[in-house]
Amino acid sequence: MKKLSHYLLFIVLFALPQLTYASWGLSDEQPIEITPQAKKIETDIHSLPEQHFFSNNDYAQVKRLLSSTIIEQKKHSDSLKDALVNYRSNSNEAHWLVVENNHQSLNSLNLSKQQLLKLTDQTTREQLTGFGPYGVTQFYSELSITKLNIEYYLHYQIRSFKSLLHDLQISPVPIISVIFKVLCVFFIFSWWMRNSARLINDFKTSRLEGSTKPNMFIRSIWYLTRAHKAIAWLLLITVTLRIISTLPSLQHLIFLEIFTWWILGGSIAVSFILEFTYRNSKHNKKDITALRLATIRHYVWGAIVAGVILQISSRTLGEGTIYAWINSLVYLFFVLLTVYTLKQWKATVFERIYHIEPLPVSIQWAVRNQRTFLISIAATGCGALWLSWRAIQHSIISVLSQYAAFSHALAYLFRIEVAKQTEVSRELSNLVRIKGATAFEYIAPGAEDSPLIEAYAKEEMTALSRYLLTESPAVCVLSGERGVGTTTLLNRILTKVKNAQPIYINCPYDGYSALLPELAAQLDLNGESTERDILQHLRSSDECYLIAFDNAQRLVKPKVNGLSDLMKLTNLLRRARKSHRVVLAIEKSSWRFIDRARGERLLFDLVTFMPKWGEKQIGQLLESRITTVPKTETEGQHPSISFDGLVLPRQWDEENLTEEERAKNGFYRILWDYSDGNPTVALRFFRLSLHRDKDSDEVLVRLFKAPHSDDLETMPKPMLAVLRSIVQLEIASPADVSECSRLSMAEVISTLRYFQSRGYIEWNDSKARISDHWFRHITNVLHRQHLLVK
Repeated sequence: MKKLSHYLLFIVLFALPQLTYASWGLSDEQPIEITPQAKKIETDIHSLPEQHFFSNNDYAQVKRLLSSTIIEQKKHSDSLKDALVNYRSNSNEAHWLVVENNHQSLNSLNLSKQQLLKLTDQTTREQLTGFGPYGVTQFYSELSITKLNIEYYLHYQIRSFKSLLHDLQISPVPIISVIFKVLCVFFIFSWWMRNSARLINDFKTSRLEGSTKPNMFIRSIWYLTRAHKAIAWLLLITVTLRIISTLPSLQHLIFLEIFTWWILGGSIAVSFILEFTYRNSKHNKKDITALRLATIRHYVWGAIVAGVILQISSRTLGEGTIYAWINSLVYLFFVLLTVYTLKQWKATVFERIYHIEPLPVSIQWAVRNQRTFLISIAATGCGALWLSWRAIQHSIISVLSQYAAFSHALAYLFRIEVAKQTEVSRELSNLVRIKGATAFEYIAPGAEDSPLIEAYAKEEMTALSRYLLTESPAVCVLSGERGVGTTTLLNRILTKVKNAQPIYINCPYDGYSALLPELAAQLDLNGESTERDILQHLRSSDECYLIAFDNAQRLVKPKVNGLSDLMKLTNLLRRARKSHRVVLAIEKSSWRFIDRARGERLLFDLVTFMPKWGEKQIGQLLESRITTVPKTETEGQHPSISFDGLVLPRQWDEENLTEEERAKNGFYRILWDYSDGNPTVALRFFRLSLHRDKDSDEVLVRLFKAPHSDDLETMPKPMLAVLRSIVQLEIASPADVSECSRLSMAEVISTLRYFQSRGYIEWNDSKARISDHWFRHITNVLHRQHLLVK
């Protein structure tokens, strides 16, 4: 039982490691109280209103309190000095209590002075914290108080060590607990240093390599692992200091945490900033990159050193006169650092300015004074700020250009400006538009060997490949607007297939009955083969087929029972039972009718839509179609068209673009905006923008005349329904239009004649189709009238 009681006592002591004589009431120390004068000043400060409610009397009260605080500081510092002298001669508890009371009172006055300096007016604050007579007096006063505080803390630390040794003789449990905690922290640290490489590699394998688009949290963790050792050391030192500082005699070690976070944490931050700057630097010149990294390193380390000094002085001295002087020295340091940095960047700044035109007046002044003594520093700073602002503008435009709405807004502004210039140019010059087939000599039509824009429809191509390039049967739908490149994408898929025989069929206008002979011919069957014969061949064939039906909207009519031909084709393909794959290309306007008419009853394995072309993709396409003509035998070839004289509003473009390149990019943006991402429309109006100068015989680009008609906006709904039917049918006879629009034949014929007189439609073998020139304008009107989805 005696041993058991000893064990229980040990457990209690271990569970309560912070028990001391003070907690049991065994200490004979008396509570520390500040003097009545310091307490009264503190009470008066708390009774003041908020500063934004101050009146003139309140500011006068603050001055009186500030004067009283300074006087009391002098008296209390003298009292603390005398108390320390008495304690050195006789270090008993009574003398130490006097020292504690004076020290706490002086600390209270220091805090009161700090608060009053913030509340007083600017003039008084500058007098007491500046470099004048009052400021110098306060500096010496605070310096003497600092010396007394240092002496006090030395005596306090000695007493704390003695108290620790005394407590250790009675109960070593608190120190043993601290040592145990520190050892646990070191064990975790050593375990991490041994296994960090393996854990980080496992994290990369499971979270990054297995995911195409990891979220921001995962990427942030991966980015932090680049400095995991430095972060581990930082955490080790911080946690160790906090554990050790729980001991009363070592509590002031917590001040070392300030140095740890500022220096070690600052070095980690510098590494990340330099790495980020190096990876995102747009300049390939090593000297400019090295100069940029050196500048960042100087400023960041300067901020770290300044932060350490200011925080230590704020926590030890308070924000008084000494703190204000140190703050001024820090400002002076950064001013000198800025002057040194500008000298280092001087040659680079003006070298970059030389390549920019035109220059604002302020930068012209800077260029003229770049070698003038002293003024050259201000000139370099002016040039550097202007270049930095330009870089920020470029970054903003680069980010905003990712949004289609912003690009459309820019294109609209460019279009207005170019339209004004074009009208003036046509009045002052003798330009004639290049018409007909001649325009194709300068902007080539599409061909099998035309360059492909690989960046377009990558995701749609991948989605279709998952179904069509495997061994499983599939029926997919590819829907897109007329002229967006659906046929090209079908041909790309057919050329990629390796495990099936590719078949391409362009659906005829006469529907399912005309499609069967073409399908039979592609399957090497007799042209008179019936649906049963085709089905039997597909079931018995040892070879798999990948069949692409282009323009399958010709099997659809927007009327009652208008899906019968499409249903017959899909039923035929589904009954084949073999691993044949089929893709149907249907225009988006017809697909909307199919989707609404059948809904979930018409099932496909995949329905994907062709996206609109982006601005860069349209620009690449237009650039690839421009033909070149021989210039001379020595100078090679040059573009057959010129953008000279096409002046667009100046925008925040890259500096390495010439005026012609800037005009070209702006004009491509106008074409992209008008075509709404349709490359066929963009190419057509690009050809309509070609003009020949009668004098120089040069082919110039000027803004096209976009079709515009108020008649379409105010047209009655039955007439718009006729246009919608033609768009959905692609090509339609009057009988088809009458059947789909539910109008009489007489009404349809008169409406078609009206459209033909205005050029809205074209006739092909007694069938009407929307003209290429009016296609975009008509689809925009139908879209705004909620009659068509583009």
